[in-house]
Amino acid sequence: MKFTLTADAPIEVPDVGAICLKNVKKMTISEEEPQKVLDTFAKGQLLKQDYDGLAETYEVDGLTYQYTGTFPDLEAFSFWEEYAAFDDVNEENMSQDEKKQRAERFQNYIKAGNQNMTDDGAENYVKDIVSGEWHLFNSASKELTEENCTLEKTSFFFERMVDGVPVNYIRNSYLSYDELSRPWIDEDDNFHEAQCDVWDNESLTMIFCSGTLQSFQHSDPIEVSDASDEALFLLPFDEIKDIFEKTITMQIMTEQENRLPAVDGISFTRYPSIDAQTVEMTITKVQLGYMRVRNGSSSTEGSLIPVWDFYGTWNSQEPAYADGGDEMVIDSVTMDRIGVPLLTIDARDGSVVQRVQSGPSTTFPGGIGECE
Repeated sequence: MKFTLTADAPIEVPDVGAICLKNVKKMTISEEEPQKVLDTFAKGQLLKQDYDGLAETYEVDGLTYQYTGTFPDLEAFSFWEEYAAFDDVNEENMSQDEKKQRAERFQNYIKAGNQNMTDDGAENYVKDIVSGEWHLFNSASKELTEENCTLEKTSFFFERMVDGVPVNYIRNSYLSYDELSRPWIDEDDNFHEAQCDVWDNESLTMIFCSGTLQSFQHSDPIEVSDASDEALFLLPFDEIKDIFEKTITMQIMTEQENRLPAVDGISFTRYPSIDAQTVEMTITKVQLGYMRVRNGSSSTEGSLIPVWDFYGTWNSQEPAYADGGDEMVIDSVTMDRIGVPLLTIDARDGSVVQRVQSGPSTTFPGGIGECE
């Protein structure tokens, strides 16, 4: 494998005097939060309820929205425009009715929206709706075109702040699986239950089209408390940088889990195939922040520890499925999603932290309708 690394990326360090160890526990979403979302964006135009009120349909300015949530003990909820997934479908794959419906939706977006959503505007919505302190991790925009109509669609990704320090945003679905959170079958065909329950990283995202909301999703909230008021010792960044440069190629070669072949040149895993002929990797952001770790096998309690996350993208030449079919070819493959950590290093001692996704995801379908 010919490996090329470009690491001229911004380094983001919280402007705080000290970083301390924190306790964290799994929480539920308050009933007030989804109600604020509905009051802000649904404008009370309820059409119907399903599943004893756990799913609701709204019509707002000619657009149809779906709301899903579960009470009591709400761990995730979403409010999204029902047909947003059709934004990226090629016209040749759509029926005449679907084409007409998309054109009508675009016109409704133009009528409903006043202007394109800004980073500050999205942050203000989160500040008014969600409890706690939040920071915009990143945003991404793209243009949608339908005949003579062009709209701007923007995705916003948020991370929780704890005493001025971010809990680093992570795209959970790109990580390897936590073996403890999956049932398994041994060599004698004996079935074993998972040793711990799923506990995904908290996720808060918003998507707007022409200034009109397309999606609001929040899942797996946490509550944070002080474990100690003593400042933690953190290694100098030069040492962290050296560890990264010496470790990243070995990490790529040894992590086997969750590596599906790419489809149509797009990878859905954080590393290229070990069969890749060439890899060009670019670090896009380096961020010091908190990472949540479990207390043992607990799925409700843990700690926040300081880590350096090296986010990035890559291009490779590797085996892939040609045009979504069954034939394998050597193709140009890309992974360029926001929030994928290519390596995580403990800021206290320089050890490499193996981030994992905690079993089958309870968060929303990753990437549907997002601008990347």
